[in-house]
Amino acid sequence: MHLISFENYELKISPEAMLIGPIRQVYRKDTMRNKEFFFRQMSYLYFMVDPRSTYMYITNEEERSKTIIEQEGLANSNGNFEISSYLKEAMEWYKKHTITPSALLLESTLIAADKIRKFLAEVDLNEVDDNGKVKYDVSKVTTAMKNVMDIIPKLKELEKKVNQETEDKTRTGVQEKAMFEDNLPVI
Repeated sequence: MHLISFENYELKISPEAMLIGPIRQVYRKDTMRNKEFFFRQMSYLYFMVDPRSTYMYITNEEERSKTIIEQEGLANSNGNFEISSYLKEAMEWYKKHTITPSALLLESTLIAADKIRKFLAEVDLNEVDDNGKVKYDVSKVTTAMKNVMDIIPKLKELEKKVNQETEDKTRTGVQEKAMFEDNLPVI
């Protein structure tokens, strides 16, 4: 089921999404005619949870939340953004039904890659330990830097596969795949 997507800078919510209790509750809570509150809440849900979100590179959830609210202009006229209990429920439901084991693996890999990035950014090659010896071996740091070159294309490939898997998982039940769409080897 393709519940929420972001296409051409526009959030698209399928009619099937309204069948999901917590999403329907967020919709009902919004009494405005243009449903601005509902669309802000669903935008937050999509950008925070969906594996296809352009913000998934931000591994710290608090930082991702703050960035999304700021960059997407989700705060109300008072400068606040309310994460309602219904939105929390909707996010949990959405995670449960869209996040695959591969997406979890990608998330863990991105967290590890972020830690490597921070280490390389903060390593001080002049730092010494208690015995006066250099704390970081230059050759190990340069080897780590070379290994990053191998990690980048593999990380991009994993991300591509997860996005494809997410697209496959969100297809509606009546839609059939075309021949060879699964990229299976030809025998």
